[in-house]
Amino acid sequence: MIAALAMVFMGWPAILASLLVSVIGIVWKRPALLVTGAVICLGFAWYLRAWPNLLFDILGYALPFTHLLGALAVYRRRPWIAWPLLLPHAGIAAYLASIVLSQ
Repeated sequence: MIAALAMVFMGWPAILASLLVSVIGIVWKRPALLVTGAVICLGFAWYLRAWPNLLFDILGYALPFTHLLGALAVYRRRPWIAWPLLLPHAGIAAYLASIVLSQ
């Protein structure tokens, strides 16, 4: 049971759900959805902190804050600033997907 919950909150469902909710928040101009995306990605960010690479350690701390900064940009009516803030999350997801698919 605990392993299944860990897969939901730290695995691909959390990665994709947080990205999808944040993208919908930018498109619909709803900062609350970006905050929800930040909360959803907390488990994934915590997972990134366990990697031995320093870059992933830093990104593990910064990932939820990029969503929150995107929410601030949408709140201030500058959604074009929020799009690049989701790129680290999308890049890490693409990198992990390439690792998984190459096995």
